[in-house]
Amino acid sequence: MKRIQKATVKQPDRLHAPRRSWLSSLKLSKDGSSRRLLRKVVRTTELPEGDIANQPKLPVGYYVYTITVAGVVRYIGKGKGQRLYSHMKEVRSRLKRDFRLRNIGRMQRNLTKAFLSGAQVIEQVLIDDLTEKDAYKLEYDKLREYVFAGKRDQLWNTIPASIQTPQEIQAYTERLQRNLNSRDRLVRTLSAMTLKALRAGQDHT
Repeated sequence: MKRIQKATVKQPDRLHAPRRSWLSSLKLSKDGSSRRLLRKVVRTTELPEGDIANQPKLPVGYYVYTITVAGVVRYIGKGKGQRLYSHMKEVRSRLKRDFRLRNIGRMQRNLTKAFLSGAQVIEQVLIDDLTEKDAYKLEYDKLREYVFAGKRDQLWNTIPASIQTPQEIQAYTERLQRNLNSRDRLVRTLSAMTLKALRAGQDHT
C-alpha cells in the first residue's frame, strides 16, 4: 500500500470559476435552469487536450480520495484512473449547455453551485496502490469516521445505511417503537419487521 503525503492536486488557476462581475449575470430561474450560457465559462474551465504539462500524474491502482470545497472536505470516494477528476469534468461539461439544478443529484448540484460561486475545489488522493477491496473498505471507514465525528451533514456523499452512531440508532429505534401504535396497518407491520431485524443485528455484534 502506497501512502501519498499531502498529495493535494489543485486545479490550475484557469480552472477556477472567474470571480469577475460577469458571473453575476449567469442567473438561475426558480427551478434552477440556466437562462443563458456565456462562452467565457467554457473557455475558463477547460484544459487544452494537448496541454500535458498541466495534467497531474495519475495515482497507481485503486485509491481513496477527497474533494475539498472552500477548505471543507465535502466528498470521500474511491476509484482508479481519472475517477477523482470525473466530478469536475461533469461540472465543466454541464456549463456548456442549459441545465436545471433540480434535475441533478445532490453531489453534482452542490458542486456546480459551489463552482459557480467561485469556491476553490481541490481533489486530493489519500492513499493509492490499493486493491479494489481495500479501497472499498478504506472509503467505508473514512465515511464512518466522519459520521462518528458528527460531520454527517458536512459530506455530500450518500452515506450507507449501515453507518449509524449509537445516538442515531437509538432515535431510529424509538421512532419505530412509536410507529407500532400507528393507525396505518402497513406502517405497523413494516416497523415491527424493521425492529426485529435491527435487534437481530445487534444481537450478532
